[in-house]
Amino acid sequence: MLRIAALRHQLNIYKRKVRKPKLKNWDRFFWSMISRFWKDWASELVIVKPETIIRWRKRKFLENWKKKSKPGRPKIPKEHQAFIRRISSDHPEYGEDRIALELEVKFGIEYSPTTVRKYMAKRKPRPRNTDDQTWRTFLKNQAKGIWTCDFFVNHTINFAMLSTNTFGIIGTHN
Repeated sequence: MLRIAALRHQLNIYKRKVRKPKLKNWDRFFWSMISRFWKDWASELVIVKPETIIRWRKRKFLENWKKKSKPGRPKIPKEHQAFIRRISSDHPEYGEDRIALELEVKFGIEYSPTTVRKYMAKRKPRPRNTDDQTWRTFLKNQAKGIWTCDFFVNHTINFAMLSTNTFGIIGTHN
């Protein structure tokens, strides 16, 4: 029965009013299904090579999984996006955790803080106070003190500990 269906299908393709008939999605689907259920499908195939049908099946399989496993988080409604932007611009002291909590408690809208951060209003960096010290400057200023604060411990041949303390005095401990 499958053999007759396959042969009739190929004849119908050749009967199309075109000089060189092109295969449609339905034709591809038909041959993909027949190749799954019929063991000797390749012997009756005339219109295309068997490798072509195997390639169609692989491509459909990949398309299916690509569709099912779309990366990233789904978009949220435009009203929620605008609301998050408004809250974050009206209350610059609120972070994404606080806004996500407010949305959940007051409105029952549950979003992760990273989703909220994605839609928060972009803030301009605040101008740096001239009295503020950067981390690099702090380390540069304190490097000598940090180095002398470190304790070094060495063991002697008699397994006594030789240590250097903050003042650079060497002492022995038994």
